Amino acid sequence: MIQQQIPVLIVGGGLVGLSTALFLSHQNIDYRLIERHKGTSIHPKARGINTRSMELFRPFQIEEQIRAAGAALGKGGGGLLQANTLLEADFSTMKDLIQKLVAENEQLSPTRGSFTTQDLMEPILLQAIQERQAHIQFNMELVSFTQDEQGVSAIIQNRETGTHETIYAQYLIAADGANSRIRQALGIQMSGRGTLSYNMNMYFRANLKPYVEGREFSICNINHPEATGTLISINNDDLWTFHVNFDPTKGESLNDFPDDRCIQLIHKAVGNPELDVEIISILPWEAAVKVADRFQVGRIFLVGDAAHLMPPTGGFGGNSGIADGHNLAWKLAAVLKGMAAPELLSTYEIERKAVSHFTTEQAGLIANTGQLNMVSKKESEAPVTSNNHVIMRYQYRSSAVIAEHFDSESSLSPYVELLDGKPGTRAPHLWLEQNGRLISTIDLFNKNFVLLADEHSTWIHTAQYVSGELNNLPIDMFTIGQTGSFQDHENQWHKIYRIPAGGAVLIRPDGFVAWRSGQVENPTETLSSVMKQLLSFKK
Repeated sequence: MIQQQIPVLIVGGGLVGLSTALFLSHQNIDYRLIERHKGTSIHPKARGINTRSMELFRPFQIEEQIRAAGAALGKGGGGLLQANTLLEADFSTMKDLIQKLVAENEQLSPTRGSFTTQDLMEPILLQAIQERQAHIQFNMELVSFTQDEQGVSAIIQNRETGTHETIYAQYLIAADGANSRIRQALGIQMSGRGTLSYNMNMYFRANLKPYVEGREFSICNINHPEATGTLISINNDDLWTFHVNFDPTKGESLNDFPDDRCIQLIHKAVGNPELDVEIISILPWEAAVKVADRFQVGRIFLVGDAAHLMPPTGGFGGNSGIADGHNLAWKLAAVLKGMAAPELLSTYEIERKAVSHFTTEQAGLIANTGQLNMVSKKESEAPVTSNNHVIMRYQYRSSAVIAEHFDSESSLSPYVELLDGKPGTRAPHLWLEQNGRLISTIDLFNKNFVLLADEHSTWIHTAQYVSGELNNLPIDMFTIGQTGSFQDHENQWHKIYRIPAGGAVLIRPDGFVAWRSGQVENPTETLSSVMKQLLSFKK
């Protein structure tokens, strides 16, 4: 039996597992990823990479690839239709779900999201990983695992040859999906409102272009009494999915949806019994509002659907998993490199679990409005006003953030009204200039801690000293002003980050504000104390 020792083992090579591997490689952390399937997804599954996720992928120069892959679907924008059948649809009543988001987004970010589906997204991520010495194996399955204070021992099996291998990893990341076997083996329960509906996802090929050309859409709720469901565009041409409910409590399962029945349902949904339909794949899935009671057990961490389930309304699911991986990757890197104490890792659960409860609940509230036929409509409180609020406007509260004395701890919701430099929130976007070229502050925050300060500020020299004191902890230091590292000709950064003259702001490697301050009497002692708390070192 082959044996191998590695820092991190990732189980699951879907959208979230691949993203997590990419973020670890960016931090120069060795890992091994195993995926039980033979390759990347052949089913669209998640559909849409939101603005925050695109920000996280910017350091890898894959934005345009992602956007190009989603270009066909992007023609339909956020078009939402209600119709008895597609052929009976009144396109003049189509609602645009994203127009408001696009306008708001320009103020929040240097980039924008894409309608790229999971089957197109995963190969892009895989290629980006392979350019960075990938350690990925498909057709490999986790058989069993144990852990102790030193690490995790995992037995994996090659599904083709049947051979076994033992891997010793310092940490294990469970990215193995909604029915996570790792979560179940750890005995972790899930909490929340529970299941909203069970659905059958029929991915099919049919030429519907003559019906939709020039009036492309994203979603069409079908109200046909014999084929009620949701028709979703994949490319507004010949690739589509149709989702209908099924009831496991009545014994219904995938076996009750053979190709011929699915084709009949699609015929009725479209309104053309002669339509040539090819079934590509059929997958059952659960629309639910559930969050794992624990995201960490010892040296094992849950990410993505293994940690939280939510209905597709809002498009938060896969993107939340990407954010999980990004939050965890820099913390694992800091600990594995000896730049932070292991206690830092406990902040992953504290931060992401609170946000997951908020996000899953918002997805459920949107579903309750009846946006999709696949999820039953219920009367309840309204969701927050904008998807961008859920995507970006939240605040982490943990020891990896230096809270300000006026921060309210009374609210259980992580939602905040503004991104204004408050510790625990995603650092605000601001266009700066360098050598005649515009650059967003977002692009400065992608690997190390970053200190921003006024030009000629003593904080820069302070940060250099503290970096050396902490075994040369990488801290990128930039001055902002008229002649600093970056020019702020409109003098906006003090206002947007709410920093007084002579002050500074410290950004974590994941782009979240860790601490901000005005001038202090003893800056070296102050910053040293701040860094030690952020990295969970005893003061």
